[in-house]
Amino acid sequence: MLSASNIPTPDGSSDYSNPTSALLLPAFIVVNNVVPKNTNQLIDLIDAAPTTSSPLTESTLPVTVLSIDPTIPSISIKPCPHEAIILLCSQKSRDARCGQSAPLLRKEFERHLRPLGLYRDLDDERSGGVGVYFISHVSGHKYSANVIVYRRHNAFSRGHDSLPRQSQGDGENGAHEAGDFGASQGIWLARVRPEDCENLIRYTVLQGKVVKPEYQLRGGFDRAKGTTSW
Repeated sequence: MLSASNIPTPDGSSDYSNPTSALLLPAFIVVNNVVPKNTNQLIDLIDAAPTTSSPLTESTLPVTVLSIDPTIPSISIKPCPHEAIILLCSQKSRDARCGQSAPLLRKEFERHLRPLGLYRDLDDERSGGVGVYFISHVSGHKYSANVIVYRRHNAFSRGHDSLPRQSQGDGENGAHEAGDFGASQGIWLARVRPEDCENLIRYTVLQGKVVKPEYQLRGGFDRAKGTTSW
């Protein structure tokens, strides 16, 4: 899935000629210095990255993808600092309900994450915590509001994941350290309402569980168990 997001650009500019960054999931990496000219390098990196059906193994992605053309900038990667990411469908031009619900849900998620010390705003790159981002349209009107949760393996040292937790800090020059497995789970939920947010944080984000699977679960993956459902 390719999606626009409200994640800030490195220089805060909306000029597409300036380098930007991309968040690659489920690899849980931030790709820096992306410009139209090095799209092929980005595609090569995506091809090498884990997918939702890949086994849960340590990352082997390079720190830098060099360009053989000196006129084309190289791209570099670094681990995403968060333990989990919440993506909110927010494209008002496609569905007015999404444009209205996403800001409300973000405020409600923030309200429940802050007392836990887990909320991270758009410019907060402290390790751990939860990033909450807007993305462009997913799914249909009748499923709004749509929420997608990505969790690192054994996120927050609780939940269902069976692999032992290891260091996930930045290595030299932002490289992945051994033990960075990316996202273990992706959970796509529909018809999320503000009153659902507390349990969504408590059970889905922190523990990888779905509270209302019959009504809200749209799909997802679990790389630790080797299962997918879309």
